[in-house]
Formats: sequence, C-alpha cells, structure tokens
Amino acid sequence: MRISPTLACVLALGGAARAENAPEVAPAAAVASAPATEHAIEPTSTMTELPAIGNDPAVRVALRGTPASLPPVTAQIFRIGGRTEAEPLFQMSVGDPFYKTWLVGVRVEHHLDERWSVGMHALGGASAVSAPIEMCGGSACDGPAAAKLRSTPGNVQMMAGLEASWAPLYGKLSLFGEKTIHFDAYLALGPEILREKIAPDAATAAGGHFAVGARASIGERVFFSDNFMVRFGVSEVMYGSAVRGRTELERKLSIEGGVAWLFGGSR
Repeated sequence: MRISPTLACVLALGGAARAENAPEVAPAAAVASAPATEHAIEPTSTMTELPAIGNDPAVRVALRGTPASLPPVTAQIFRIGGRTEAEPLFQMSVGDPFYKTWLVGVRVEHHLDERWSVGMHALGGASAVSAPIEMCGGSACDGPAAAKLRSTPGNVQMMAGLEASWAPLYGKLSLFGEKTIHFDAYLALGPEILREKIAPDAATAAGGHFAVGARASIGERVFFSDNFMVRFGVSEVMYGSAVRGRTELERKLSIEGGVAWLFGGSR
C-alpha cells in the first residue's frame, strides 16, 4: 500500500515533536549515587507568646488557697492526744416547763489520744420562772409567780460531774476558698450531781436538795490554732427529783459553749 507524500511528512513531524517533549530518565546507577539534599524548613510566621503565669491575677488568687489549689486529702493538722484542755463555759437550759436555768463554770479534760478523753466540770448559777407558764385559778389565769411554783422541779442551782468523751469525726470545711476550718465532733457521757431548790408541798418553804443523775452530750470543737479553740454543744441531764413526797425522773436540756485552751503534750 502506498502512502501519499503529504501524509508521510505529517507523521514524520509528529514523531520529532514527541521525542523533544519526552522526559529524560537517569540511569539507575546515577540515581543511587546521587547525594541526598537536606532542606531546612524556616517558619513563615511567629507564634503568639502566652503571658507568664505569675502575672495572671486569677492564678495568684488560686495560689492563695482556693479548693483547686489544695491537695485532695490532707492529714489531721491539729492534734490533741496527750494534752489537757481547759474551758470556761456557759450553759442555758431550753424548753423548761417551770424554770429556766443559767449556769457558768469550767471544764477540765485530758485527752488520752486523738479520740478518747476523760474530764470533769462544775457549774453554778440561778434559775428563773419560765415565761410561758401561767397559773390558772377559778376564773382567770395570770402570770407565773415563784412562790406558787416552789414545789415544782427544775430550779437548779449547781451541777457537777465526770464524763468520758469520744470524738469519732475530724473534718475540714473550706469557706469561700479563703479559710479552712478544722473541727471534730464528740459524744460524752457520765454521772452528774446537782443541787435543786424545791419545796415538799405548796405550803412549805423551798429548800436545797442534792440529786444524782447522768449527763449525755454531743458537740464540736472548732480549732483556730494549735492551742486555742471554740467549743459548743447540746447536753441533757436526767435526774431523780423529789416532787411532793415521790421521786420523779426529770430532764434538763441545755445548750452550752465556750472557748478552750490546750496545754502540755508534744506538738
């Protein structure tokens, strides 16, 4: 088959153009022996620098003692084992049907360890007729009079007793992240002796009589330093009172509080 001269020229020109545009392939040996070129990457932009931690006001507040900056668990800081506690205290009765009592005194307590302690206390004061009491006669009721209530129980003049105390709970409370309060809760139980002023009947003058009973207490110590604390609690005294010739079980519920100091022992 014969090809026209014009078609032959077009094919020849196309082959020459493809040969000029073809990529050059280096021999395998040349590629293997060519040294690797190291390229250093230079940053194209500057990173934003963060401010120093010490200059941040929020961080300075956190470092002063916020809960986030405190360790999750810390040991007991204020220890009382082997030390003696002295407390001037005030006691006021509540819920009295006949007489309300105010007593002041002192408590001395020795802590055998961090949980157990033994102590003694003595209080003295006075009682007054409770305001809610009204005396009713044949037609009308009037306010209470001490003379009409002289044969009723509750007119306590003095209390004293021994107690054994158990403090099962030591805790910490953070106030607004600025101050941590350390406290321990305690239970106490012991015998009690008290002096009550009571008359055998409504027509006889009142006289002082001693009665024996028991005291149960629950309260807390709040520590402010190694040697100083505030103490408050609730106690109930149960005793036998001679009311008009017969013995009746009486109860005296009171709130108490005071400041206390620790002495002796090793810190």
